[in-house]
Amino acid sequence: MTLERGRGAIHLGDLARALVDLGCRDQAQAGAVAACLGFGLRAPPRARPHRVFDPIAAPPAAAPQPTHPPAPPVWVPPTPPRPTPLPRQTLTSRLTPLPGLAPPFEPAPDWLAAGADAFPSGAEPRLARATLLPEPTARHVLAAALATRRPGGTLDLSRLIDAICRREPLRRLPRRAEETVALGCQLLLDYSGPMVPFWEDLNDLADQVRAILGAAATRVYGFDTRPTQARHWTPAGEPRPWRPDGRPVLAATDLGIQGRAQAAPAPDWAACAADCAQAGSPLILLIPWPADRWPRTFPPTATLIHWGPRTTAGMVRRQATGHPR
Repeated sequence: MTLERGRGAIHLGDLARALVDLGCRDQAQAGAVAACLGFGLRAPPRARPHRVFDPIAAPPAAAPQPTHPPAPPVWVPPTPPRPTPLPRQTLTSRLTPLPGLAPPFEPAPDWLAAGADAFPSGAEPRLARATLLPEPTARHVLAAALATRRPGGTLDLSRLIDAICRREPLRRLPRRAEETVALGCQLLLDYSGPMVPFWEDLNDLADQVRAILGAAATRVYGFDTRPTQARHWTPAGEPRPWRPDGRPVLAATDLGIQGRAQAAPAPDWAACAADCAQAGSPLILLIPWPADRWPRTFPPTATLIHWGPRTTAGMVRRQATGHPR
């Protein structure tokens, strides 16, 4: 209730009478009448939840997204007209046949028959190509890789004198060990997809091994990615599975790494190395990729050799030192 100069006091009854006489339709109109009479009748503010946060650390308000223009309507080609129905009966052709356009047969001229002798009738000669193991060093490298140790003919005097000094009976005279390739080998060739650039080298390797050991002492097996599934075919065409038999096993492969650096070998190679170790067969691998791409997790019982022109017999002997042969 407010008091103004020159006017009388306005009481609550005056407010009630004004509201009845005016016939207010809603709360907004009643509030306006009360405000005119000096009464502050306003609706209480709406309750809001308490928000406690750091305005500096608060995320900025999201910027309004730009409105894109509406996409143009998709153009749909008109419906093609229906094909013209064809008659069901068979119509007679009205085409007129033309005479043959091929020239009549004529015998070959004399100069063509005379020059036929200049063309070779046999198989085309093979082009000369450089092999991964050059001919001057291939024999020494393969012989050093496939050599095994056996007692030779020279007496081992140091062992003999040691046994005599210890008064140990000797059932046989000790002899010095010598390297030999008489056992032969089992040659495993990887004809998988990644080895396609080296297929000619695989065939050359088989010829080089046969030239050293002989065809009878060399058994060649082929496989695709999985060495334990290698096969050998008899002259009758029957497949024979590969199994290590104590002879050295020479495998030419990329181990399934496909030239990738530090790639893990195919899982089947671990089983192949275990089978060779159980049978007492030395496992020698010829890998065409450089050594920095060889896997680091290969079993230690195998000998890995770079299949390249820079490999020498001395390098092979130093690599094989300490491996039982």
